[in-house]
Amino acid sequence: MENKVVVHLKDGTIHKGLTQDFDPASETFFLLPAEGGGIPLRVQVDSMKALFYVKSWLGNRDFVARQQFDQAKANGRKAIVTFADGESMWGTIPEEAPDDAPGFFFFPVDEEDNNERVFVVRSSLKDMRLVP
Repeated sequence: MENKVVVHLKDGTIHKGLTQDFDPASETFFLLPAEGGGIPLRVQVDSMKALFYVKSWLGNRDFVARQQFDQAKANGRKAIVTFADGESMWGTIPEEAPDDAPGFFFFPVDEEDNNERVFVVRSSLKDMRLVP
């Protein structure tokens, strides 16, 4: 299955495209550029800030995600993640996500967010706060 993604690297570089082979246990995966055609880019997972699974590559620069937890929709552990670059996101982490893995899936709390889910690389985080 092809996934529409946006790759944010730790150095600030952003790549938009499709991937079929991302596996959290692998060190690399391939990204087919969004522009169509071209040579697939091999991405090193440890060079990433995060892998954003998106509804649209365009997004909405004016969108401000809701920063509160809705008790009825909270599946998993509620968390606020803050990346080393200062970006913060509110969402949930699956209960089964191992605390010692190099990364984890994160689900934004706001359903209007362009991000459907995010694979967060732990080494790109400044802070992660679990919310009771």
